[in-house]
Amino acid sequence: MLHIPGRLAVVICLAALCLGGPATLRAEAPSAPRPLTGPEIIFLGQSLLAQGRLDEAETLYKALLHSGHELDFRLEAAFQLGQIHLARGQYRQAALYFNDILNLRPDLPRVRLELARAYFLDRSYQDAAFQFELVKGGDLPPEVQAKVDAFLEAIRRQKDWTVSFYLNPVADSNLNQASGGREECLDVIGLTLCRPLEEKVKGYGLAAGTQVDYFKRLSPDWGLKSSLGFSALEYERNTYDDYSLFLALGPRRIWESGEASLQPTFRQRWVSGQEYSRETGLRLEARQILGRLVLDGGGSYGRLSYAEGFIDDLLRGPVWGWNMRPRYILNDRTYIQTGLDFYREEARSKVYANDNWRYALGVYRAFPYGFGLYLEGNLTQTNYKAENWFVTRDHRIEVNRRMDETRGLQATLTSNLWEKYNLTPTLNYAYANRRSNIWSREYQRHRLSLIFEFKY
Repeated sequence: MLHIPGRLAVVICLAALCLGGPATLRAEAPSAPRPLTGPEIIFLGQSLLAQGRLDEAETLYKALLHSGHELDFRLEAAFQLGQIHLARGQYRQAALYFNDILNLRPDLPRVRLELARAYFLDRSYQDAAFQFELVKGGDLPPEVQAKVDAFLEAIRRQKDWTVSFYLNPVADSNLNQASGGREECLDVIGLTLCRPLEEKVKGYGLAAGTQVDYFKRLSPDWGLKSSLGFSALEYERNTYDDYSLFLALGPRRIWESGEASLQPTFRQRWVSGQEYSRETGLRLEARQILGRLVLDGGGSYGRLSYAEGFIDDLLRGPVWGWNMRPRYILNDRTYIQTGLDFYREEARSKVYANDNWRYALGVYRAFPYGFGLYLEGNLTQTNYKAENWFVTRDHRIEVNRRMDETRGLQATLTSNLWEKYNLTPTLNYAYANRRSNIWSREYQRHRLSLIFEFKY
């Protein structure tokens, strides 16, 4: 093959790309350079890279990226531009190029692997871990899979700070979880006595919050994990305003394929501008990675007290539970997740003490144009421990032990279109339909949130 000097090759190539072919020729012009083909441009760029001439290769690939060549060649140009930025240590810019490719072709595991690596080098560990976990579902050679596992372990060991902030408007169709019934009536000695039931309250609000985690490393495998969280939810009516402060500090252990932490916890909650409850307790969190299977789980124990004396006399008591969240990576675009939770709430008045079982099944899928969709169906069964009297639909008093069943649906749509600002917009819809043997405790609820999350 004819060797063309580097700078002359770039000039010839760019001229061919810009002109797209020979213009009207003067009679004395013996010939004009023909447009280079896509493979020739790629080969020329690789030659420049092999010689360490990054600036010239970048100019060449940018011209190809914005040319009229076939998509495959333009995607290859974007990939090479990402590699150039990685070589320069410009990791965030490299991630933008790899994201652009996946927005058009989300089924390219090699590109997703490079995206994960760019996030890792940029110390964006949360994003890197998510992409590395998806990559595990691709058809990668065993040695590459081993490197992915090594990266995931390095993330667990190197991540010191995790900081996130979110802001989201909220629309809620049933803030007070009202049944929708107009009144509750009781027949007494030939008379029907009725009292109005609480009407559904719709509302629009604004939620904001932050979560900060810090890991103080004491040895290669051990350290202290501290957590600070604050959330605020404001509605038009301050009756439903809800603020919460969370603190935790405790040991964390890391091993080759997982981690675990045990933290004493403190939570303070304010409702309607007034102190509502306080909880002190202990929580356990753990993760184990087994190939494509990611096992998340944990447990918690707490003691709740309430600021209002009357409520405290009824509800004060310990709460505890555990959860499991297995996630299986089907391929480099899809995972399925199941959930099994148990939660027990004790109370001084046994009619309010209850057990909750929650079952969930969800699926995540990465789509073109930078969108990701998570769909989940869930079922919660709540059984109260003691009988109480209730008014029935046919105006009688009945003693019964309350049992609820809540069916839920959640849809979460994410986008990486604002990736360059470290901002992730998320649209979340949640639906809940509670059925109960106590008709006045039934309700339906729709909730829509547009979340803007900033993390680093």
